[in-house]
Amino acid sequence: MSDAVYRRRRTVVGGALAVIAALAVTVGHDVLAGSGGVPASAAVSQPAHVRRHVTALPGDTLWSIAAVHRGDVPIGRYVDTLVDLNGGASIMAGQRVVLP
Repeated sequence: MSDAVYRRRRTVVGGALAVIAALAVTVGHDVLAGSGGVPASAAVSQPAHVRRHVTALPGDTLWSIAAVHRGDVPIGRYVDTLVDLNGGASIMAGQRVVLP
């Protein structure tokens, strides 16, 4: 084979491998980042969600705080969310309790 044919084949194979690598990176990014098929320019900006909180008073429990702040949410579900947000079911007086 001539050197020209060899170089041409190497160029074609190298280009094909580059295209495959670029596609793999793009697909991997979409899978990991979860682009959802929405271009960044089309995304709707939302205001930052500000968490409300209360300071626990002596004698407060997550149940008593839930009873005051839960609104229409079932109290058990609200307490479960409070437990998740605050790292457990125990609170102490003076602790800042994050509300859902």
